Order: sequence, then C-alpha cells, then structure tokens
Amino acid sequence: MANYQLSVEERTQTGKSYARKLRTEGKIPAVIYGSGKEPTIVEVVVRDVERALSAQGSLIDLDLAGGRRTVLVKDMHRDPVRGTLQHVDFHEVDLTKKLEATVPIRVVGDDQRPSDGGVVQTLLWEVTVLCLPTDIPEYIAVDVSEVELDQTVTVADLDLPEGVEVLADEDESVVKIGVPAEVDLGDEDGDATPEGEDVAEGADSEGASESEEE
Repeated sequence: MANYQLSVEERTQTGKSYARKLRTEGKIPAVIYGSGKEPTIVEVVVRDVERALSAQGSLIDLDLAGGRRTVLVKDMHRDPVRGTLQHVDFHEVDLTKKLEATVPIRVVGDDQRPSDGGVVQTLLWEVTVLCLPTDIPEYIAVDVSEVELDQTVTVADLDLPEGVEVLADEDESVVKIGVPAEVDLGDEDGDATPEGEDVAEGADSEGASESEEE
C-alpha cells in the first residue's frame, strides 16, 4: 500500500500569536522529530492533515522543500470543545529498523456465527506490535465466525501478518463469545413455591397465632 502524500512548509516563527494566525488561514503548526535529526518546525493545511489521518495505512510521506521524509503521526492536539485539530507531532522513521506501533483490533465474522445467542465481547481493543515501518498493519482482524459459545480468543490465536510480532502476553484475552443471560425461572425440578402460596401460608400462620392468643 502506497504511503499517503502530504505537503508541508517549513515555518520560521513560533508562539501562540503565530499559531492563531496560521489557524485563521486554515493551517496548523507541526513538528517533525526523530531519525537522529534536530526537530523541524513546519506548517500544514489542516484539511490535508485530517485526510491523512483518515486514510488507510500509518505511514505518511511529507513533501518538504522538494525532499521526502517518511513519518508516523506520534501525537496530536485537538480543541477540547470544538474538536478541531490544533497541532501535530510527526515522528520520522528509519524504514530499515523495526519499531513499536499501536494497532487496533477489528472483529470480523460476527454475522456468520451460529444462532446460539452468543454475545461477542471485545476485551482488547488494540495491541502494540513490533515490525518494520512498512509492515505496520492497518488493523489486526479477529475472525469469530467459528468461535464457539463461551470460548475466548487470546493473543496466541491472532493471525498476524508476516514480520509482525505482538508485544503482549500470549494468554491475554482478546475476544470472548459470552453466554447469553437467562431469565431465572426458579427451581427446574418444580420445587419452587408459587408466589400465591407464600401469601396464603403467611395468612394462615397469622390466623393461627391470633387464635392462640385469644
């Protein structure tokens, strides 16, 4: 899968007032870290960054002054009220070295399960993987189509792409097919006392006690 292409411009100014000026122009400040280089401060069109964040894949090729720098989005800040993007940190990667990345879990095959009333319960929503930057999967699929009632899928059961290692305990639970809750119908042997009998017995006992007192 090709990396997302994103154009950025180097900026020469910093500070809150300049950041506000950028935002009025539809841009936001950003920083490129990593790969043994000094941080590079840049500015980027916010609409383009949002598209990059929603695109498939994790790697982004930044076009900066005619050069290309391959990065991951390391961190971002959004306005707590409006949710608008305010700042982005890019981490430049070495394509020849493995790195750790967080990858979401995606459950598939739920609609192909038997009609046993089982409830698919996701217990682990994401995992940390170790792999080359070019091997980072968009997500890790967990197929539950053949998982039986009350069974659990663990990390050891995950079907991982070649070259991808999950950094988690193999026994850690990922997805479980829960047993549906059943309505309590009382004792199956029929020994449960009907509700009406409790009332009647209580009334008889009270009547007997009153007779004795008299």
